[in-house]
Amino acid sequence: MSRRQLELIVTLPWLTAAAVMLALTRIAGETAAVKLGLLGSAAICFSIGCLARTSLGLHDLAGRPSSRSEQTAEPTERHGD
Repeated sequence: MSRRQLELIVTLPWLTAAAVMLALTRIAGETAAVKLGLLGSAAICFSIGCLARTSLGLHDLAGRPSSRSEQTAEPTERHGD
Protein backbone atom coordinates (compact mmCIF):
# COMPACT_ATOMS: atom_id res chain seq x y z
CA MET A 1 0.00 0.00 0.00
CA SER A 2 1.45 3.36 -0.98
CA ARG A 3 1.89 6.23 1.45
CA ARG A 4 -0.73 8.32 -0.39
CA GLN A 5 -3.33 5.55 -0.11
CA LEU A 6 -2.63 5.18 3.60
CA GLU A 7 -3.05 8.92 4.18
CA LEU A 8 -6.37 8.80 2.30
CA ILE A 9 -7.63 5.93 4.45
CA VAL A 10 -6.61 7.78 7.62
CA THR A 11 -8.52 10.87 6.42
CA LEU A 12 -11.77 8.98 5.70
CA PRO A 13 -13.15 9.12 9.29
CA TRP A 14 -12.78 12.93 9.30
CA LEU A 15 -14.57 13.17 5.96
CA THR A 16 -17.36 10.99 7.34
CA ALA A 17 -17.63 13.17 10.45
CA ALA A 18 -17.92 16.25 8.25
CA ALA A 19 -20.63 14.59 6.13
CA VAL A 20 -22.62 13.62 9.23
CA MET A 21 -22.35 17.15 10.64
CA LEU A 22 -23.50 18.54 7.30
CA ALA A 23 -26.46 16.15 7.33
CA LEU A 24 -27.20 17.22 10.89
CA THR A 25 -27.49 20.84 9.83
CA ARG A 26 -29.70 19.99 6.87
CA ILE A 27 -32.33 17.80 8.51
CA ALA A 28 -35.52 19.43 9.69
CA GLY A 29 -38.37 18.10 11.77
CA GLU A 30 -36.40 15.41 13.56
CA THR A 31 -36.47 14.91 17.31
CA ALA A 32 -33.69 16.06 19.60
CA ALA A 33 -32.75 12.43 20.22
CA VAL A 34 -32.06 11.85 16.52
CA LYS A 35 -29.98 15.01 16.27
CA LEU A 36 -28.05 14.09 19.40
CA GLY A 37 -27.42 10.62 17.98
CA LEU A 38 -26.01 12.11 14.78
CA LEU A 39 -23.83 14.46 16.79
CA GLY A 40 -22.50 11.49 18.77
CA SER A 41 -21.79 9.58 15.58
CA ALA A 42 -19.86 12.54 14.17
CA ALA A 43 -17.85 12.82 17.39
CA ILE A 44 -16.97 9.13 17.26
CA CYS A 45 -15.84 9.39 13.63
CA PHE A 46 -13.74 12.44 14.47
CA SER A 47 -12.05 10.67 17.39
CA ILE A 48 -11.30 7.61 15.23
CA GLY A 49 -9.67 9.94 12.71
CA CYS A 50 -7.57 11.53 15.46
CA LEU A 51 -6.42 8.12 16.71
CA ALA A 52 -5.58 6.96 13.19
CA ARG A 53 -3.56 10.11 12.45
CA THR A 54 -1.70 9.82 15.77
CA SER A 55 -0.94 6.17 15.10
CA LEU A 56 0.44 7.03 11.67
CA GLY A 57 2.59 9.79 13.16
CA LEU A 58 3.98 7.48 15.85
CA HIS A 59 4.74 4.88 13.20
CA ASP A 60 6.68 7.49 11.24
CA LEU A 61 8.64 8.47 14.36
CA ALA A 62 9.47 4.86 15.17
CA GLY A 63 10.65 4.21 11.61
CA ARG A 64 12.93 7.24 11.49
CA PRO A 65 16.59 6.29 11.96
CA SER A 66 18.05 7.68 15.16
CA SER A 67 20.82 10.24 14.92
CA ARG A 68 24.42 9.18 15.24
CA SER A 69 24.96 11.34 18.32
CA GLU A 70 22.28 9.42 20.21
CA GLN A 71 23.97 6.11 19.36
CA THR A 72 27.44 7.17 20.50
CA ALA A 73 26.44 9.16 23.57
CA GLU A 74 27.86 7.70 26.74
CA PRO A 75 25.99 7.95 30.03
CA THR A 76 27.39 10.54 32.38
CA GLU A 77 28.74 9.41 35.71
CA ARG A 78 27.85 11.22 38.89
CA HIS A 79 30.68 11.85 41.31
CA GLY A 80 30.43 12.95 44.90
CA ASP A 81 27.07 11.46 45.91
